[in-house]
Amino acid sequence: MPVHFGLDIGSTSIKLIQTEGNRVKVIGIGVNPFGKMISSMTNAEKISLTDILKNLIKESGMRSNKVVASISEAAVFSRVLKFPVMSTPELSTAIKWELDQSVPFPPSDIETSWTILEKPEKFEGNEKISVYVVAVPTSISEIYVQMLELIGLELLRLENEIPALNRTYAPLLNDDSPAAILDLGAGGTNIVISGKNKIFSSFYIPVGGSALTKLIAEAFNLPIDQAESYKRTYGLANDQMEGKLVSVLKPVIDNIIGELRKLMIAYKDEHQNSLVNKLILSGGGAYLIGLIPYLSESLGGVEVVLGDTFANMAVDTKYKTLGPVFSVANGLSQ
Repeated sequence: MPVHFGLDIGSTSIKLIQTEGNRVKVIGIGVNPFGKMISSMTNAEKISLTDILKNLIKESGMRSNKVVASISEAAVFSRVLKFPVMSTPELSTAIKWELDQSVPFPPSDIETSWTILEKPEKFEGNEKISVYVVAVPTSISEIYVQMLELIGLELLRLENEIPALNRTYAPLLNDDSPAAILDLGAGGTNIVISGKNKIFSSFYIPVGGSALTKLIAEAFNLPIDQAESYKRTYGLANDQMEGKLVSVLKPVIDNIIGELRKLMIAYKDEHQNSLVNKLILSGGGAYLIGLIPYLSESLGGVEVVLGDTFANMAVDTKYKTLGPVFSVANGLSQ
């Protein structure tokens, strides 16, 4: 792929990064003031966002005009599907049929890509082909293309977040003993069971950091900015605010843990001799005070680590502690 940079436009922040080996060549972060994804913006908001993007690119010193951009899991259908062993043409037909049943858009209105993750070396009758399938509504992908073209960028690829996360954390992953990745974004949460070269399963929850802030605001009758400050300052610390903040956040966190457990159990059922024994935290929500010990206690036996994208990379000290925030953007840049 040509030299390019990764661009991750989240619902509250915009990250861009260009890497060269283990060195971060160009990096920048800015605010998305609209608190929503591009596909949900009005035309006026999209126009304003193009100006924000243009300024961020200029201020970062980015010279490349070639980009790989992220699209939120909320806007796509992405899933690991399993099929009986069959030829490639038959597999293509089977995937199309599966999408017709699962995706709420006409086949002519979606763009589809798929990758074979696992194919049995020997065929004894019960083996399955594992395929990672992604479908994006054409109307949404066109918004990204048009917006990026407006500011003079050449979009090489539009990619959903899960493959980018897998690519970023590949050095920490092992196909024989995969890890779970918990990507806590502002608008939603991605859960992935991932090996170094394989995605075993994934799940998207449309609840993220912004929803937690809103819950705090409603529970304590606070303005949003003050609720955000409370969340960042106290988090899941039981010894703060008499544990009242924990009681507000805990049901949401427990729901996320419940979905994570389901994926871990499903993996164990399919791979009797392997366990998911590591959880990598990614995204801005990874910094929530008390989250790591809370997850460790809830998932006894699972090692919980902060997913530091920049652990083995040379990067400006200003950004050194923002590794989890740049996890998707970094994956796009590779």
